[in-house]
Amino acid sequence: MPNYPTHAQWGRRAAVAVALLVGAGIYTAFDLPILAVVAAVGAGATTFVGSIYPDVDHHNSVPRRKATRIFRGFAVFGVISLGVLHWERLVEFAATIPTEELLSEDVIPTEIVASGGIAMLALGSAALVDPLIGIVTRQHRDWTHSVPINFALTALFAAGVWLLVREFEPAYQIAAVAVVGAFFLGCLVHLGLDGEVG
Repeated sequence: MPNYPTHAQWGRRAAVAVALLVGAGIYTAFDLPILAVVAAVGAGATTFVGSIYPDVDHHNSVPRRKATRIFRGFAVFGVISLGVLHWERLVEFAATIPTEELLSEDVIPTEIVASGGIAMLALGSAALVDPLIGIVTRQHRDWTHSVPINFALTALFAAGVWLLVREFEPAYQIAAVAVVGAFFLGCLVHLGLDGEVG
């Protein structure tokens, strides 16, 4: 079975081909050059990600390490964003915590308590990312290497994206769904190299 460099090499080749096809298709159909470039770049990126994604189920793989880093960043960003959005509530809640019992001298300012809580929650969330990926993927070459499951997941995600952009003009809807659909083409590249297609 091919290793990460082989999957990445073929993923880059497929990304270029899919980007050219999507960009040319959007430009030819709608005569929108900026949309064509954005869709081409997006489709190329999702094709490449799809070409390495199935190995996220291997605990020591490069895709797993990259996915863990990315999702840790999302987790930390998400917790901090929620903390900022609900800052006043957090400070009010922090005021109810009896910090004077913990310290013999001064009381900790509620803003510090709230910030510490956000930091602890962010770090805790980041620490849970890899174990959660492990729970979902369990073993190598399981569902992440299944053509029907990857097709279904891509179709569900494409439907979700379409729901988000359904109020836009048809050109933008098609471009958005094409970018998501390109992920599945990347998966097919990976699975083809692994002998899972055909």
